[in-house]
Amino acid sequence: MVAPSRKKGPVFLFKEALFFFVLLAALFLWDSPFIFSPGWAEANPVKFWIGQTYYEAWGQRYFMDVAPYISQGRTYVPVRFLAYALGVKEEGVQWDGATQSVTLSREEVILNFQLGSFLLKRRVDKGSWIALMMDVAPQMKSNRVFLPVRFLAMGLGYSVSWEQEAQQVTLIPGNSSWAEELLLEPNPVQPEKGLNILVRTPSPSGQVEVRFQGVRCSSEPNEFWRQREDVSLQPGGPGEWVVGLIAPGRPGIYPVEVKVGGFIFTCEEWLLKVYPQGFLQQPGYETAEEAVKARFLQDFPDCTLKKIEYRSLLPDDERDPRFHALYLLTFYQPYDMPALPAGTHSVFYYVLKDGPSGLWRALSWGTGP
Repeated sequence: MVAPSRKKGPVFLFKEALFFFVLLAALFLWDSPFIFSPGWAEANPVKFWIGQTYYEAWGQRYFMDVAPYISQGRTYVPVRFLAYALGVKEEGVQWDGATQSVTLSREEVILNFQLGSFLLKRRVDKGSWIALMMDVAPQMKSNRVFLPVRFLAMGLGYSVSWEQEAQQVTLIPGNSSWAEELLLEPNPVQPEKGLNILVRTPSPSGQVEVRFQGVRCSSEPNEFWRQREDVSLQPGGPGEWVVGLIAPGRPGIYPVEVKVGGFIFTCEEWLLKVYPQGFLQQPGYETAEEAVKARFLQDFPDCTLKKIEYRSLLPDDERDPRFHALYLLTFYQPYDMPALPAGTHSVFYYVLKDGPSGLWRALSWGTGP
């Protein structure tokens, strides 16, 4: 007697499909270090050892053809293998032999650096390049590019710890000290007026400072005796560091540096523009000399310009020459005026190159006999 056949019910079919799905997922992930689970990552940190040609990542051991080493007080790790351990896929590691540079791509994060350069540049989701100023440069050894593990880990959102006895570096996700954004409001700002500052970091940091190169700010408007370039910020919201108001002391265009947890970050777009009222309404010129001549004719319409000389910025002046220039103009005054008698005189002009437009505009600086 043949037993009657039994059809599989919908519940049984669902359980069977779920079993095969789990089985396939397990087979797929069995040999992959890229399991994006924070809990799993913390329980299975990435580890490298000095002098050893293997590392551990995501609960497994992998082998390299070179070993990490210590140089200049920094732990150097082969970039390609460190990138793989931190979730960068093979196609995300690119070497440009012409520029001697490496580009790493992991989802929306891109890192770039060059051999011999002290800058590690990072960009997120097609935003601005923000550069970390390293104290050592990448090295080439045994036909592999090496970089200090801490810097690359920071760029990919990892924190690093060192175990001296085991000569071991351990990396876990989180607590990166990278400066992700700088906001200045208003910008441009008028001299001696209040300026708000905001710095965003991916995680809380021990100390955040902002440095305006050459601007000489004070903590309150008109307090020139407290002028300084470095401003310490206070914690704001999660991942935010703020300062209430500072007052830039003199007109100019000043690159800004952000210091987070002892590391310095820069960006070509981080420029504080301190302009006198109505400055941007003045005509702009393609060259600094054209701007100087136009301003002279505006200030001294009845005088004769005899000579124009480019001068180096003053020794005690920290203004950036990319955006500032200094000129000495010699001219003849044909008749006596209350503040300027007849005769030959000279006038200094600072010239500013506006960041967005790239046009030059002149500021009167001082006159002399």
